[in-house]
Amino acid sequence: MPIKDYIISTLNLEPDDIETFDVLRKDNTFYTHLTIKDHHPCCPVCGASAKSKGFIDFTFQTMPVNSFAHYVIWHRRRYICKDPDCHYAFREENRFTPGSLHSSYSLMNQIAKDLHNLHFTYKDIALKNNVSMTRIEVYADSFLNVPRLQLPDNIGIDELCSDMAKYGNAYLCVMVDNNGRDLFEILPSRTKHELLKYFEEIPVEERNKVKYVTMDLWDPYRDVARRRLPNCLVCADGFHVIEELSRCFSRLRVDIMNQYDHGTSNYYLLKTWHGLLETDKYNLDNEPRYNGFYKTKLNYRDLYELIRKVNPDLTKAYEVKEMYRDFNKNATTENCSKWYDQVVDAFIEADLPCYRTFIAMIQNWHQEILNSFQRPYNDRKESNALAENINGSLREAITVSRGLSNFDRFRARSIYSLNKHLTYTITDNLKSNKRKLKERGQYKKTSIDAKITDSDDTEPLKD
Repeated sequence: MPIKDYIISTLNLEPDDIETFDVLRKDNTFYTHLTIKDHHPCCPVCGASAKSKGFIDFTFQTMPVNSFAHYVIWHRRRYICKDPDCHYAFREENRFTPGSLHSSYSLMNQIAKDLHNLHFTYKDIALKNNVSMTRIEVYADSFLNVPRLQLPDNIGIDELCSDMAKYGNAYLCVMVDNNGRDLFEILPSRTKHELLKYFEEIPVEERNKVKYVTMDLWDPYRDVARRRLPNCLVCADGFHVIEELSRCFSRLRVDIMNQYDHGTSNYYLLKTWHGLLETDKYNLDNEPRYNGFYKTKLNYRDLYELIRKVNPDLTKAYEVKEMYRDFNKNATTENCSKWYDQVVDAFIEADLPCYRTFIAMIQNWHQEILNSFQRPYNDRKESNALAENINGSLREAITVSRGLSNFDRFRARSIYSLNKHLTYTITDNLKSNKRKLKERGQYKKTSIDAKITDSDDTEPLKD
């Protein structure tokens, strides 16, 4: 019988262990009545033989059957020691659940595995396993214990906007192991004070082993790294530099576009084909296609040449932008310093107002930008790509759950899910990390409450 074989396997039993086995279904719930063969155990106190003293039913929930809830009514033997000086009473060994809990090992194991998938909300896991969401939260708090992990030698720091942030801040701080490719810490705030406090509590010997720290262009991260991680090289993420550069160029392009009337060729080019100057996704030498605006066949290179002729400032801005992108993509540890100086000189010589903030930024982060061209691991340039990728997974988990508010629970589950070195521990020592909300103070009646109370003594209305 397939259902019987499935149930026996989920209970980790052998067919020879079973004395009686009956499966019943009532509505949408399965009930299994089970008796195990008597193995004649000895007294756990004195070691003497024991005799059976009847049965006591122990009910527990186990893995669903065909997506329906499944309960096992185990007719558990009771024993009493035969030694007249002992007479110790005990029960048959429980091989199905931890301690006195009423969920089987197999069910708890499945719940712990489901918690590893951040695409599942607590409600999804509860519905899948036919248990309450409160029980899922308690199991998560009890099975997933994530202490502070040891600092890796290559840290990536980024932030995540969330309502779970504490201390008047709007961002969580996310830290990853760039070499091990794991998430290793989430802090409730990215403020400089909290980061300094976090690293201060870590032994100096451990902090001195950190060699690299990658980050976006946020000054407090750099200040904290310099003060608390003295032996590290701070590396600015190249993606954020390119992002700021592209933003400056786009502002100039929009300003120039707005100088032309709707329907003109220059407006059309800057509005419709700006991607030719801002992305690399176009094959410029494609087959010509009919263009409805120009009433002729044009390929992307034709449009590219037309848009470069719209405005000399736009052309100059495009050329220096591409110069920096080429530097960011192809520079090496050996030639990056000289190449960087040439690029900065080109931006200064161009003297475009749209790039003034960008020039100040790359001069401020000069050494950190050059440090990012180090390739200490797997010939991979230092960047914050892993932190951004893990941030995407964390945002998705928050979005799927339609928002989260319990930081401790979010931190434990996220690190458990995104760190391959962590696992879970099934235990009967349950706990809950439920948030402690502000207790309600002494209730005082308002004037409206008093009027409602007094109205009970008024006479009913007459017709």
